[in-house]
Amino acid sequence: MAQSNELLGPGDPPPVEIVNPTATSPLLIHCDHGGNAVPAALGQLGLTASTLARHVAWDIGAAAVARGLAMRLGATAVLARYSRLVIDANRSWGDADAVPAVSDGNPIPGNQGLSTADILARAHAISAPYHTAIDAELARLARLGHVPVTLSVHSFTPALMNRSFAKPRPWHVGVMFSRDERLSRALVIALRSRSGLVVGENQPYSGITHGYCLKLHGMAQGLPHAQIEIRQDLVCTEAGQIWWADLLADIVGPILGNDELDEIMHL
Repeated sequence: MAQSNELLGPGDPPPVEIVNPTATSPLLIHCDHGGNAVPAALGQLGLTASTLARHVAWDIGAAAVARGLAMRLGATAVLARYSRLVIDANRSWGDADAVPAVSDGNPIPGNQGLSTADILARAHAISAPYHTAIDAELARLARLGHVPVTLSVHSFTPALMNRSFAKPRPWHVGVMFSRDERLSRALVIALRSRSGLVVGENQPYSGITHGYCLKLHGMAQGLPHAQIEIRQDLVCTEAGQIWWADLLADIVGPILGNDELDEIMHL
């Protein structure tokens, strides 16, 4: 499929949404798969609207939870607006899956036979502004005297598809982290204190092997960081999104105000 030198046209939405851009909380929320938009020049990647509404194109419910959490805590949130099928903001540009030719068994017609120039055009138009916006917000919070805290909000499918069957995932929510457990440990403890919640620790994905943004904007900058993964069937409705935004605000707010954690963050 032909690519335009100017990938985003006048009718396309901006690649990034920023919620509460003047907030002074040390918390920066980001949502790497927050939207399922496709530039008009790419013709919906040859996919139907129903396919673009599925989990292959974005993290269902994650953007609404991120926005809700930002509003409840008076924090800034940075959301990616374009589908991960155009280019995945949570992968490096050189990753073979950054622009997948096939996703969850679905061929992506608009991603077949792309050149390096095609991929770089998408990266510069869509991924680069997102990562630049995150770093700009982190720098703004640092200038306010904070040690910024990054929290990435995602959602995951209720079952991992195999070749012949679906393997159910038992977790309601997971916390991903890499080698820095300052924020993640507190989140796991707080979530597990809530009756009825099945909480995964580096589940359904591990922050050691996954989580490009987690590493780029958290670990590489020495900042406390974690990634929240909520099961999609729990946030596919407005009621579920509100419930999880309320819960996370109840949990994250006290963690940010915890004197002991604050002391650790300033080490």
